[in-house]
Amino acid sequence: MTPTTRLAAAECLAGRDITEPRLGPDGSMIGVIISDPEGAFLYVLTLSENVARQVSTLALRSGRGLGGGCFDWLPDSSGVVAVAKSGALWVIPLHGEPRLLVTPAPEQSLFAPIVSPLGDEVAYVVNQAEIHTVEISTGATRRIDRGEHDFVNDPVWWNEQLLWQAWNVPHMAWDESLLVSAEGVIAGAKNVQHQQPATDRSGTHLGWLDDRSGWLNIATHDGERIAEGFEHGGPTWGERQRSWCFDSTGERIAFVRNEGGFARLCVVHRATGVVSEKAKAIHGQLSWVGENLVAIRTGGKTPTQVVVYDTSHDAWTRKTLLIGPSFDWDDHPSLVEPSLLEVTARDGATLHARLYSAPQPTGGLVCMIHGGPTDQWPVSFMPRVSYWIDRGYDVLVPDHRGSTGHGRAFTQALRGRWGELDGDDVCDILRSLHRPKNMIAVLGSSAGGLTALAVAARESDLVGCVRVCFPVCDIAALDASTHRYEAHYNRSLVGDLGQTVHLSAQRSPINHAHALAQVPILIIHGDCDPVVPIDQSRALVAAVTAAGGDIELVEFIGEGHGFRNPENNRDEYQRTEAFLEKYLS
Repeated sequence: MTPTTRLAAAECLAGRDITEPRLGPDGSMIGVIISDPEGAFLYVLTLSENVARQVSTLALRSGRGLGGGCFDWLPDSSGVVAVAKSGALWVIPLHGEPRLLVTPAPEQSLFAPIVSPLGDEVAYVVNQAEIHTVEISTGATRRIDRGEHDFVNDPVWWNEQLLWQAWNVPHMAWDESLLVSAEGVIAGAKNVQHQQPATDRSGTHLGWLDDRSGWLNIATHDGERIAEGFEHGGPTWGERQRSWCFDSTGERIAFVRNEGGFARLCVVHRATGVVSEKAKAIHGQLSWVGENLVAIRTGGKTPTQVVVYDTSHDAWTRKTLLIGPSFDWDDHPSLVEPSLLEVTARDGATLHARLYSAPQPTGGLVCMIHGGPTDQWPVSFMPRVSYWIDRGYDVLVPDHRGSTGHGRAFTQALRGRWGELDGDDVCDILRSLHRPKNMIAVLGSSAGGLTALAVAARESDLVGCVRVCFPVCDIAALDASTHRYEAHYNRSLVGDLGQTVHLSAQRSPINHAHALAQVPILIIHGDCDPVVPIDQSRALVAAVTAAGGDIELVEFIGEGHGFRNPENNRDEYQRTEAFLEKYLS
């Protein structure tokens, strides 16, 4: 495909979000959540016909990206139990009208329903703090956990009992977390994370991910471990990530291996321990029944899609069932695979990054910093990368220390040093490319916005301009304003309350207005952001303006932490492009 016009923002945004494809217990059909501007709804498609049918007009609460936690199948494949957009729990038959099962109290949110193997009960999470069950026939509910943990997640049924992931403040889930039941700890150790508990179809075999070895690998209750120097999952930002699964019998395990941001679908035969590589690209939401394995597949050149693998032979065959983007991306020249970079930091540590090179380069470089900061942007389908590639910009995606995908030590290296080490690492990676300042733009959102601003404040001679969305501008202020899940995040990223106040004064962008005044800055922020309040951006704009800087704030009315309105998404693309054209030359 040879395009004659520039890739438009509307083309990058065109399509639908496809999340949580799940094979039904009988293996003949797939349930999947498809989202568009009208909402998120349950669809079912049979493997024989490959036609998606909307099951109900009930709007649901969908996961995002490779996350899930919206629904689970009934054991007889007659329907699902799902969380509605309203927060209520419903039984949705494939034929017939939905039936309300649980209405949450006004202050409650429900997550991650899972149906018992007998089909008589559903377990679910309340407010990320409690595990409850409800009897499907009577609607009677009861609390299962003992209230010993601040956070709980991802309940599963194992040998007729419930177990789940749990952790306590001041830890985040990736710092230290356990697998527990109402009877006590199933798996746990100090300074080890445990996540993604899962069983085979019968609920007999149990496994999970933990980083006891220094790498987030699969372990089983039988004592097996797929021990290798690669991560098998990402951080616990949400429910039901499913980067691995058993087959129906529990004899095989499929998993996704992170190879420096690239990924590979693998399988291990438990009897022999032999690992086989089956497919390239990132896969998520793995679901395996009989000889069919269903997953979301995405890559640098692979638009997000739902695929099914026939696993009956050694060489798996793949069939594409659904594609999310509606624009024709086939052979588009802006779809490129990145090269992997390793850079030596100023303190001797090895840093990692991925560099997407434009086929027709203009010399400009867009540095895109992930949020979190405990996260990674792996080599998935990213239309906004293609947008800049199409315009001749190379795109750099750095993994500063604190990023995931490179082992526990690399992730934990940011402890106590957020707002300092991440900025230094990105500066070191940028310097290694030897690009002129007037050709480099740094972009980041949320925690990535803090890092982008830190780069500009610490080494303004590196950066031509900075564009940030809903950035953290005052680290200490987050302690009083952010949402519950991250309310204690500063304890590991910075220190105790006193240390956070002290170090925030040194590291927060709000306290470096004169340095930031040396670099043009564009901020885009929603006025209803519950995670990083817009007052942080407003205060930074006032301070940098008073220092004589060139800074602009665009406020999106009604938007939160991330932009949902398609018009605002298009506006963000277009404003950013105009900003880069103005300041990069």
